Amino acid sequence: MEDGSPWIAILITVVLVAINGMLASAEIAMMGLSGTKLEAAAQSGDKKARLLLAMKKSPSDFLSTIQIGITLAGLLSGAFAADSLAAPITAWAADLGAQGTVLTVIGGASTFLITLLMTFFMLVFGELVPKRVAMVRPEKTARGIVSLIHVLSKVTRPLVRLLAVTTNGVLRLMRVEQSEEGERVTEEDILLMMRQGQAQGEIEEQEVELLSNVFAFTDLDAERVMTHRTEIEDIEITAPVGELIDRMAETGHTKFPVTKEDIDEIVGVVYMKDIFPLYSRDSTVAAKPVSEYMRPPYFVFEKKPVDEIFADMKKSGEQLAVVVDDYGGTCGIITIMDIIQEIVGTVETEETVCQNEDGSFTADGQTQFDLLCASLGVPQPEEEYDTLGGFMLDSLGYVPSRDQTPEVLYGGYRFQITQMDGALPLSVRIWKQTEPQESSK
Repeated sequence: MEDGSPWIAILITVVLVAINGMLASAEIAMMGLSGTKLEAAAQSGDKKARLLLAMKKSPSDFLSTIQIGITLAGLLSGAFAADSLAAPITAWAADLGAQGTVLTVIGGASTFLITLLMTFFMLVFGELVPKRVAMVRPEKTARGIVSLIHVLSKVTRPLVRLLAVTTNGVLRLMRVEQSEEGERVTEEDILLMMRQGQAQGEIEEQEVELLSNVFAFTDLDAERVMTHRTEIEDIEITAPVGELIDRMAETGHTKFPVTKEDIDEIVGVVYMKDIFPLYSRDSTVAAKPVSEYMRPPYFVFEKKPVDEIFADMKKSGEQLAVVVDDYGGTCGIITIMDIIQEIVGTVETEETVCQNEDGSFTADGQTQFDLLCASLGVPQPEEEYDTLGGFMLDSLGYVPSRDQTPEVLYGGYRFQITQMDGALPLSVRIWKQTEPQESSK
């Protein structure tokens, strides 16, 4: 071998190792690419995204191309390095006087050591390091070598086709069924990816919990979500509306099953939103029985899936379902809120109206004004107000400052703003008038 040729051999070997590394990183990088992102980029005119998308849609051809390149680079680098670098060592040993068996052993040992050393460098720089880089930066890696892979795929296309035909033939001989469908993605796979994203700081814990609840939601039946019959707040069919209003104020519920004799005979459902508009305009409504305002009950079997119940309730507008068993007996009830809480978790709510020790009430400014009027037993004003705060500001005719505590007299009660949040009343104190006065509304 001529002088300087070992350096040329080393240079060629380094190039082959680099090519092997690029091909190995391409294989890993392609697995980490999002097909959805590639499609969006391709539609916007990104040429490299189009090439990557085409490769991702034909994984068999892509992997065959990569495997051919990696195999050839590995074989050539090992064989070339062993042959080109072992020869100078053998020649050097011959110059020192080694002959016969000794020279043969030196030649074999040098070939073995160079092959071993070459394997080490190929594993580190041709496999492990490029693959780790591709795992961290899949898109950048794939875009950097997509042109090389595209050219290589064209060059090796005939060989790829031959390999595909041969592989398919062998699989048919082995009676292995071939499916064009990709690996199915399960709920566990999605949750695992979400948790990995959470560990990397890309996805919030609440998002993982929400998705987990959605998957679990489809496996639930009515029996596992319902409020048990022993905890149902019901109203007798003969009870007057006034009693219903009192029950609403006590429990905070806005819908009640209507029973006849006992809980196993639910004959209807009464919604407060159906009664309030009539109650505020007609004082005689309070004495009428709730049976005049109830809706037909919506019954579901205890084993019916919750997602089907939810879909039916959305379609029909029902807010409460009565859960029954095989014999028609009442097991419990399900509301829309019960179902939503199974998805988003328990909703912690604070009381918007609470009674103080002196008998007065403290109410949040965002309390629904119609519900408040019903609980106090006063008629609603002619003008409609969504919140107590809106009623206070309209009654006063101005926005109080933080240090002001103005009062409004209405329906035999005093309403006093005790705390402002900017331009909105945050807290209102309410107590019954001790002396009859004209209301300000």
